[in-house]
Amino acid sequence: MPVDRSETVPLISQSSSALLLPFLGVEEFSCLGSSSKISWWLGESNSFLTIETSEDSPLPTSLLLPATPRRIARTSPHGWRVDDSLTCVSRLLRTPQVPRRALVASAPESLEKSLRARVGLGSGLTPEGDDEIAGFLLAARALGISHALNASVWSNGQTTALSAALMSAAFHGFALSAVADATHEIALGSIKPQIRDAVLAVGHSSGAALLQGMEIAAHCVRRAA
Repeated sequence: MPVDRSETVPLISQSSSALLLPFLGVEEFSCLGSSSKISWWLGESNSFLTIETSEDSPLPTSLLLPATPRRIARTSPHGWRVDDSLTCVSRLLRTPQVPRRALVASAPESLEKSLRARVGLGSGLTPEGDDEIAGFLLAARALGISHALNASVWSNGQTTALSAALMSAAFHGFALSAVADATHEIALGSIKPQIRDAVLAVGHSSGAALLQGMEIAAHCVRRAA
């Protein structure tokens, strides 16, 4: 058997790993610029991976590295070639996952239709409409709301690869710490001001849109009560 000569680097890790492990082989990544965290692998799934250089607030489904690389290739389930060096995942960095509650309400068809129409609406890498959907998906898990929204809604090319992947992460319950905290709070009845402020600080308008999506989900439960 060939000897794995990959170096174990303490600062490399994989978050939300369950969403990344299914693919094998070598996938090459191209960065969107030296200052950008956003990369993607050129595989059948056209999925994405964010490159993080700090543990402060990792996005779901990300790889933590000491610096932004120029190119990455995956060589094994836990081995990566970063630029010209082989390295291994040495520990997992888990982003928070919102637990799924037993179903207590259903989203009206009219609401689902409205949310589908919001896919891709707005500017930037994560349009406002997509952030609202992500907020709804997270809160729906926490509040026990059944709905028919799934990856087919946002994987049809109507929005950016990053935004579609973040909606998929939200569908599975993964979110930034502040957003997960807000989701937990809204499941208890209300969001504390300091947690709301932390979410509002996410992105240029993403935080406000995420909160709007959560409120939409909460309204479903209030209507069913």
